[in-house]
Amino acid sequence: MFLLALAVHALVWRVRVPRMQTRTLFIIFAAVPACLALLVAATGRPPPSVLPPVADVPAMGLFYLGAVGCYLITYAGVEEASPSLLIIRTLEAAGEHGCTREELSQVVTDARFVAPRIAALKRDQVMVETPEGNLLTPRGARIAFVAGLLARCFRMDTGG
Repeated sequence: MFLLALAVHALVWRVRVPRMQTRTLFIIFAAVPACLALLVAATGRPPPSVLPPVADVPAMGLFYLGAVGCYLITYAGVEEASPSLLIIRTLEAAGEHGCTREELSQVVTDARFVAPRIAALKRDQVMVETPEGNLLTPRGARIAFVAGLLARCFRMDTGG
């Protein structure tokens, strides 16, 4: 199921990268098992090479959810350029000569990292720009609340 969903993801992105990428990924990863379930319901019996025994379905479902969660987290990290990865690649390209702090600060800029992320948050309706400043939308507030819960759960410093 996971590999099928990845194939659908690759196909959709080849045709056109969606504006709301994360939402589209959620839809794809939810639609694949739903379509397989509909196929089983329509045919009356599962194809033996496609679906596991009924007793294994809960464990397979949990594995699928875990794999999807890991993939979505990883995708979110590579969807936009990573400052750390760019610094590492810059250092790699410099070879034995290395880079000064000033050279590295030329790589990590507001235009390259902050502006695209703000644009993505606006596009995904997480924040809005007002004359008074940038504000979270109700959706953004829910996301911030869940992120705060997770940060407290794992005792992570949220930096805020």
